Amino acid sequence: MTIKNTLDDNNLEDLPSVGPSTKLKLHSIGIKRISDLILFLPSFLIDKTKLTNISDIENSSSCLFIGDIQKAFKTKGSKPNLILSVDVEGTSIQIRFIHKIMIYSNLKPGLKIRFSGIARFKGRLIEFIHPDIEIITGKDVIEKVIPYYKTKKMISQNKIRKLIRFIYEYLQRKNNADIFSVSLLKKFKLPHYLDALKYCHFPESYDFDESNLQFELGRQRFILEELLAYKLMLINAKKKYQTNRSHKFLIDDNAANAFIESLPFKLTESQQNAIVDIRHSFKNTYPTKRLIQGDVGSGKTVIASVAAHYATMSNLQVAVLVPTEILADQHHKTFKQIFSDLPIKIACIKSKIKGKAKISLLDSILHGASNIVIGTHALIEDNVIFKNLGLVIIDEQHKFGIKQRVKISSNNTKDVYPHEIYLSATPIPRSLSLVLYEGLDYTIVNQMPQGRKNIITKILSSSDKDKLYKHISNTLLSNEQIYWVCSCINFTESLELEYVEGIFDVLTEKFPSHNIAVLHGRNDTTINNKTMTEFINGKIDILVCTTMIEVGIDVPNATCIVIEDSNRFGLSQLHQLRGRVGRSSKQSYCYLICKEEVNDNAMRRLIALEKHSNGFNIAEEDLRLRGQGDYLGTKQSGSHHNFKLATPDDAIMNYDIVKDTMIILDDLNTENKSKLIKRWGKGRPESIEL
Repeated sequence: MTIKNTLDDNNLEDLPSVGPSTKLKLHSIGIKRISDLILFLPSFLIDKTKLTNISDIENSSSCLFIGDIQKAFKTKGSKPNLILSVDVEGTSIQIRFIHKIMIYSNLKPGLKIRFSGIARFKGRLIEFIHPDIEIITGKDVIEKVIPYYKTKKMISQNKIRKLIRFIYEYLQRKNNADIFSVSLLKKFKLPHYLDALKYCHFPESYDFDESNLQFELGRQRFILEELLAYKLMLINAKKKYQTNRSHKFLIDDNAANAFIESLPFKLTESQQNAIVDIRHSFKNTYPTKRLIQGDVGSGKTVIASVAAHYATMSNLQVAVLVPTEILADQHHKTFKQIFSDLPIKIACIKSKIKGKAKISLLDSILHGASNIVIGTHALIEDNVIFKNLGLVIIDEQHKFGIKQRVKISSNNTKDVYPHEIYLSATPIPRSLSLVLYEGLDYTIVNQMPQGRKNIITKILSSSDKDKLYKHISNTLLSNEQIYWVCSCINFTESLELEYVEGIFDVLTEKFPSHNIAVLHGRNDTTINNKTMTEFINGKIDILVCTTMIEVGIDVPNATCIVIEDSNRFGLSQLHQLRGRVGRSSKQSYCYLICKEEVNDNAMRRLIALEKHSNGFNIAEEDLRLRGQGDYLGTKQSGSHHNFKLATPDDAIMNYDIVKDTMIILDDLNTENKSKLIKRWGKGRPESIEL
């Protein structure tokens, strides 16, 4: 093998037997640099120390053999197969390669091979189709533990191992110093960089369990590296973002305290702490982004109103972005009540506002006459221009895409950026990941108003509905109200889903003396508004609805919610729906109806909701299930856009380690920090976007 004195990290073709074709194959599995290849860690180790006895072979069993190739030939036809006849302890075994047979053109009679795969009986003949196969030479140790790489069958296991071996030996010759100091490696019980590579790629122990322990030790070293690099990139990006200017807030203490005292209820300690955090953020000369996480009913809207008051005291405008018109109307009403004693004009912009009314509204925003503007997606249209936007509040943050949330600020910057506050009971996975790794300021509101009880959540199968109807009957006898949520409006035969009208018919038959109504997006807005008003006023006992009621609906007398086909909903959405009840001192219930057969991920979601009542815990589980999203881009969930190695579980489990080991980053010089980012990152992000 040719020894190269230097390797260009960006040129995979510096590696032996890597031409344009192999380069493209490597690119297809995410390997674009030589450093990517050495950090392309195995998925697991294969125990090849224990060979299968011929007498123990069963149909469809996993087997490992060493044998000698007796014959090798290609079948005729447009899509030829490669057939090997292999002698294993005097028994002839057939190996068949159905496609891409050129990859195996070096397999010829006389060679000794080790192969593993699933055995299948073809009459009396034992056959393997596309087994994992390697040639054994006189230099090779026959019995060993070997790594397995997920190559999508683009490149053979042998080839990927040889390429990684070449890079490893090159690194050994360079005698690369570790980016971590000896004292840090000892303190945190981390293996040296080269040792970690060896543990992962080249297990030496003949004991499979010991090899696995070393493999996990090496893997954990690289996971920690990657998470530290992630944190470094976020810190750097945050510093860059903080070079932007924000509006100056001029807050009068006496006026601020008087406003809080004028509120019709006493703030919880959590609410007070959140307000302190926000006020501290407003003292900065740069724009801040802060997530306020609190469960449904914890009083996030009140916190937002205090923040809005700080802005209006400073002659700055406030934009409040909400996902639905119902919520926009509710916030408009709430803010008007809260600010009723102050000379503050509160406007509401929605898509249905047209003509002269809209022109007048846009003009009042442009000239600063509207102090607080509440709106749906209509608020982020290009023609909505603020005179001096100082604060953006985004309610139900999880309901908006990143680009939508960025647009409202970027349209109105004028080189001076507004502060941004995000409200959510269940932060999207990407935001939670940013929170955990200090890319986003956050405050948790973990106190509920006095007297609130945890919602009792139960998973029920469709066959349990008779038991459910009994509880519904008792709820109605107590003059309490019920939401019945369906996943679609009309019956869809292919999906066999329950539907709004169908459920309405069933419930009408079951409870004929009670008032039951439907609410869904295909109704006229006027009809829906009338229905919702009647439900709020207690004139409707059971509201059969779609997810329109997910946010912004506050009916204290509603104590039960039933969610049909709950396995089809996301975890965050389920928690939001559950939050429609439990808004008084009465005991509330949430029933999750699902089909008898539910996939594992769906059941994990339902069990998580049954187990946890806290939105932050729900968000953590959502992060585990969906992934952290693309922290350098706009994807809000999914695990394949950020980390090469770390999983969402790793991100959560290692959070305390990363948080408590800033000493590691402090120990790194600028050069080694750059190496860490280059090793694991896609480059420094230009900005952090939620």
